[in-house]
Amino acid sequence: MKPRHRTEHWDVIIVGGGIMGCSAAFYAARSGLRVLLFERDTPGSAQSGRNLGFVRQQARDFREVPLAMGAIRLWQDLECDLGRKLGWHQGGNIVLALSEDDMAGQVAWRKEAQGYGLDTQILSAAEVAEKLPGLNPNANVLGAMFTASDGRAEPAQATRAFLDAAVEHGAEVISGQLVSRLERAAGAVSGVWSAGRLYRADTVICAAGAKSAGLLRPLGVKLPQEIIRATVAKTEPLAAPFPLCVSCPMTGMRQAADGSLHLSVAGGEYDVRMDSVRYASWYMKVRKEQPDASRINYLSPLRRLLSRGAPPPLADIPPTRDCVPPNRARIDQALAEAADFFPAFSNLRVRASWAGYIDTLPDMVPALGPVSTTSGLLVATGFSGHGFGLGPMVGSVLSQLAQGREPDVDISQLSPERFW
Repeated sequence: MKPRHRTEHWDVIIVGGGIMGCSAAFYAARSGLRVLLFERDTPGSAQSGRNLGFVRQQARDFREVPLAMGAIRLWQDLECDLGRKLGWHQGGNIVLALSEDDMAGQVAWRKEAQGYGLDTQILSAAEVAEKLPGLNPNANVLGAMFTASDGRAEPAQATRAFLDAAVEHGAEVISGQLVSRLERAAGAVSGVWSAGRLYRADTVICAAGAKSAGLLRPLGVKLPQEIIRATVAKTEPLAAPFPLCVSCPMTGMRQAADGSLHLSVAGGEYDVRMDSVRYASWYMKVRKEQPDASRINYLSPLRRLLSRGAPPPLADIPPTRDCVPPNRARIDQALAEAADFFPAFSNLRVRASWAGYIDTLPDMVPALGPVSTTSGLLVATGFSGHGFGLGPMVGSVLSQLAQGREPDVDISQLSPERFW
């Protein structure tokens, strides 16, 4: 789709058609701004359309909690606001505790969360069994943390819904075309370059996921951003409803709108790439403390060279030009843990699997907000695998900033400049 704006000047140009970019386009266009969005592949083709679909406030870093709570308020009315189905279901989120240390950590988190007004509860083993009737009684679950206001949605469907609604409000979209660089003049952003052409704007939002660091680096914005390849599996439909999002020690699971079970093991594969040396020192502590969270794949460059392209596209997952193959070992690990905790899942067959690149930052908290050295530049990246649920509120915040307004929630601790 090519832009129709005659002057080739927009109020806002957004780089990245994930849920952050698409929701920002919707809120900005609805407010009356002239909006142009670039997506190098198809909307939702990166992690926004490939994640597990949790929409949670629970167990987050407290720097993110205001965003998460604001997002929940938006999710509750989004299907009405967008005029589209999103697979939204507010069934709650439960994190199982298997040790006294787990319980102590949950109690401590809940105590601090109460100051934010969250509805998080600590459940006894008997209360967990009541909420999860299929739970294996021999699973040694001591209790759990439960937040009833958390929910779930369909990632690709929700991302596309935001984009379509944005277009209805006048936003323009260029898909299948790469933004090569951001343009700056006199200390302010002035547009973006794509296919040898300058597209001008007063505000540029960089929400390009794993590609953000490379676009921002020439402007002096140094984000130590890395990528993790995360795998998700989809099973055949369940025989009975499974309303809660459940986090076992390593595996997250939720029922999709079509009745299938979606599973993913925490963490993923760290595919070595050209930028790996650049940011290695930033991640040494994380990898030492959590060695299983990201398994280093030193053969990744060879895999890219020998690959004939991306895995075959799936009907409900937007296609990408990246070669992002799922990891069968991760799928087997998720299935085994799901069966350990829920014996009824023992014979579930996997109908599809996929992977996506999670863009991470060393503290596992996103970079969101303006950059003091470049007026008009807004950043939203590094959501570290837990950004989908935040997406609507992030888009709303970006739209408010683009209008010169103070955002509804405090994002001061998420500044992109905290790594400088």
